[in-house]
Amino acid sequence: MLNHIFRPLRRYGLAGFFIGVALAGFFDGILLHQILQWHSLFSSLDGQVYQDLRFRMLTDGAFHAAMYGIGLVGLWLLWRGRHEFASEGSGKRFASTLLIGFGVWHLADAVLNHWLLGLHHIKEDDPNWLWWDLAFFALGLVCVGLGITFDRFGGRRRLSNTLASSVGIIAFAAGAVAASPWSNPRLVTVVFKQGISPAAVLAAVENANGQILWSNADGDVWAIALKSSFDGWSFYRYGALYVSGSVFGMGCFSATPAPST
Repeated sequence: MLNHIFRPLRRYGLAGFFIGVALAGFFDGILLHQILQWHSLFSSLDGQVYQDLRFRMLTDGAFHAAMYGIGLVGLWLLWRGRHEFASEGSGKRFASTLLIGFGVWHLADAVLNHWLLGLHHIKEDDPNWLWWDLAFFALGLVCVGLGITFDRFGGRRRLSNTLASSVGIIAFAAGAVAASPWSNPRLVTVVFKQGISPAAVLAAVENANGQILWSNADGDVWAIALKSSFDGWSFYRYGALYVSGSVFGMGCFSATPAPST
């Protein structure tokens, strides 16, 4: 059945598949890693290095870079096959392969990373984490099924173009939210450059009219309560590398080793 879809599509069919995989990776990384902070790439592995915040940021960044690479391959194939969109039903079939790629990523991630390698699970701190993993796997099955069904019985080209555009807009909008301290007007998590002095941090907090709630042992990761969400932007002027406005606060940072006393 998949051969029925991919064989006549040639370049733009594969383009839809690769772009779907990339969008699924961004959906996972932006929503589950950054906004909700339920897990990171290696968060189920034992060892202090796997719980270190900087290692988590580096590996999640490498994961996103890989997704950009896959997405660029898809865009290149899409450009190479742009003339094939003149054929009847091409837009519908492009959307169907995009859905299939989106679903295949969920299936592969669940089977390989969640269950075979045990690198992470969807919701690490939930005692019923297996149900979350199964829901993630089920989402993949649904997307693959919808893609196959959409190709065989789907609607007009305009609908398929709208679907593909909507997935892209949602993914990139989620990235903007993840990088913004607007998400929570009460709490931000600030990562400063390594070796920053306590005096510099205190000056940054005072400038933002904030209140310190927590810091790690190295003094470069801080949880700070603010009176206004707009004040979070000022930390970038004081050497901050990342300011998180996640509504879930510390999220996966709470799994890092506790500061020694």
